[in-house]
Amino acid sequence: MTRVIVHAGFHKTGTTSLQAFVETNREALRPWADVYLKRDLGRARYLGRLYGQRPWLARRLAFRHGFRAFLAGIPDARTIFISRESLSGMMPGNRRRRLPWRGGRGERLVRYERQAIALGHEMTAALRRRFGDGARIEFLFTTRKLEPWIYSLYRHILRTSALNDDFARFRADFAATPPLAEQARNIARALPGTVLHISALECARERPLGHGAMLLDLLGVPATRRARFRDAGHHHAGPSQALAERFLEMNRRTRPGRALKEAKRTLYQREQDRQRETDKR
Repeated sequence: MTRVIVHAGFHKTGTTSLQAFVETNREALRPWADVYLKRDLGRARYLGRLYGQRPWLARRLAFRHGFRAFLAGIPDARTIFISRESLSGMMPGNRRRRLPWRGGRGERLVRYERQAIALGHEMTAALRRRFGDGARIEFLFTTRKLEPWIYSLYRHILRTSALNDDFARFRADFAATPPLAEQARNIARALPGTVLHISALECARERPLGHGAMLLDLLGVPATRRARFRDAGHHHAGPSQALAERFLEMNRRTRPGRALKEAKRTLYQREQDRQRETDKR
């Protein structure tokens, strides 16, 4: 029987740090699982996000074919671990794209369930098609407390888009958004025959390997073998509050386009470089 663990999100919950841990420890993990990350997934790595932007049937079918193509290209294995947050769709906080002739701004996405359930059905069907009806399919969701998660989304979207709402206006759209753990349970209930795992960022931070320790637990790696696994550190920290405020000012004053994106990218990179230097001391 093949066991497949799909880490399908959520965004801004330590996903990149977990993926860095997996990448750093690919060889050490090999006795327990074959692992597949962004670069391994082919077109499936971004088709879930595109479906979230415009949840059309054609885009769902494109994801189906992309995910099936990925599975067709990998060998059989006893345990498989797949990690990519876009497997739950588009990052909340972004607005769904409207057709040009419809005008206006699209609706802001504020929760995962609808898009993640559709993509989850496609993945479970594809996995059973590839590995048989007896395959054990497990979904792992990394989570975070709601308020810091929403603020992290806000800072990220300020950096990567021309968002010009202040945080109070952005936060108001999330008034009815349930906690991420509740969303994960809602998704799992809609995917019969699957198993749910949740790893909270707040708990992971208390363990030496972060979310990586939870993954080793899931894979059954004994304590006597864990010394060989390396901590990959924290990745993709968002911009500081001061820099986020500067991004908001830039978004409001500067015409959207490549120049604005490049200016923000440079400022963010400088802040990240300074933080890395501070951490080394």
